Amino acid sequence: MIDQTNKPSPEEIQKEFEDFVKKRFGDQVQVVSQQFTSDQMPPQEQAETSFKDNEIDSAKEFDLNFRYKPRDIKKYLDRFVIKQDDAKKALAIAVCDHYNHVRECHENPDSKIDDYSKQNVLVLGPTGVGKTYLIKQIAKLIGVPFVKADATRFSETGYVGGNVDDLIQDLVQQADGNIELAQYGIVYLDEADKLAASDHQRGKDISGRGVQFGLLKLMEETDVDLSSGNDMRSQMQAFMEFQKKGKLDSRVINTRHILFIISGAFTGLTDLIKDRLDHNSIGFNQSVSNVSDDDNLLKHTTTQDLIDFGFEPEFVGRLPIRVSCEHLEEKDLFEILKNSEGSIIRQYIRAFSAYGIKANFDDDALQKIAEYASLEKTGARALMTVCERILRDFKYELPSLNLREFNIDKGLVEDPKQHLKKALEDYQPIADMHPRANEIEEFALSFFDRHHMNLLFTEDAINLICEEAEAANATPVEQCKSIFKSYEHGLKLVQQNSGQSEFLITKEVVKNPREALEKWIRESYDHTNSPTILN
Repeated sequence: MIDQTNKPSPEEIQKEFEDFVKKRFGDQVQVVSQQFTSDQMPPQEQAETSFKDNEIDSAKEFDLNFRYKPRDIKKYLDRFVIKQDDAKKALAIAVCDHYNHVRECHENPDSKIDDYSKQNVLVLGPTGVGKTYLIKQIAKLIGVPFVKADATRFSETGYVGGNVDDLIQDLVQQADGNIELAQYGIVYLDEADKLAASDHQRGKDISGRGVQFGLLKLMEETDVDLSSGNDMRSQMQAFMEFQKKGKLDSRVINTRHILFIISGAFTGLTDLIKDRLDHNSIGFNQSVSNVSDDDNLLKHTTTQDLIDFGFEPEFVGRLPIRVSCEHLEEKDLFEILKNSEGSIIRQYIRAFSAYGIKANFDDDALQKIAEYASLEKTGARALMTVCERILRDFKYELPSLNLREFNIDKGLVEDPKQHLKKALEDYQPIADMHPRANEIEEFALSFFDRHHMNLLFTEDAINLICEEAEAANATPVEQCKSIFKSYEHGLKLVQQNSGQSEFLITKEVVKNPREALEKWIRESYDHTNSPTILN
């Protein structure tokens, strides 16, 4: 305990903390703090306030309401991931078994269930087939925190430098500090094949072997002390807690109910499987031609294959569920573009719509994109590579043109440069927007919030308002308030008469705002004429 008769002063606490941070992180981290003296807030109160704001809330209750069936999870995954039916089914079953067990333990904490084997999963398959996406969507559906890390994060630094307990620290952060929620989360470790160390590789990867042993306890059941993390947040919390109490309270999370999913491409594993199958077929007049491709070979993975590949038997034993994903063909890539809710095409449609351009993709264009992507041999990841190669220049040029609709067909995919050249010839550039144009949008949003009416400004109107504001030494918002100071009442009258709620503000309106408003009001009384108002 700290001798309370010799409490450190606020200045001493601050200096000690700065020395601690400098020793731990060197010059990479600079401490910026408010200076205070002894006659200000007492150090005890200051420490209590700071720690309380950052303290991990371990008492917060979490209601695990898991009521899904395997078919429900498979149906949900079908919306996002094309193909991989066997993998979806196996994952759905494993997840349901795991979280049904977790729910039972959660609802009956005093029950003793000693005959349950944890359903950690090993996912094998080539890059870009949806392994990570499957796990992310499962975590999203269930509503549990999800952490994804690459095994190389640990194997490259070595067992001493790379602390696998950081995975659990990350999980707690994803749960916003809620330890109870974090202990039901999912940890996904990709590129796990990089941890293997076997004779068929060059040399022994000692660090990878060490990481395997480090993961053993986590995957089964162990307590992880959150106070011993290497991250800045943990160190600061521990420092403030020690200054407040003179000791560190243990904040622990148990990994019993954390689901671990390990994955990798496992390049070279298929050679081991094929050699084994070929050897077993000798003398029995059997053929392995029906499992000659890598996808089918991975389905025949055995525990001994994984051990021969370079995994420790204990590590393999912690992964009882094994799932293999299939290579994606051209038709699968087309289905992803066309029907998946996670299609990259949706991202491009949103990108163009941000500039008021409606992008339309023909099926023939999607088919051609899928054809090009299949040649990349990187699965669904190639779809963005191809789309970006084709559409990058369009994303740069089209927002500056008076273009409101953009059609992507097969011809454009095959010859994007020629189609871009034609677009630049057919459409005139729009006026350059004033650097402070976004402030006009802020005024329009504020006007809508107050009066529930939209003011839609043309580009030339925006530029004129900004120029007038500069001349008057005012901000664009102040200029708008001056120009449209009487508009709220007049537009309310127009709205009552005609039901219109969107008003186009042109350059002419900015020049003569009162005349434009009076004209709209007169026209709103004439039901045979439509005022100059947008529907």
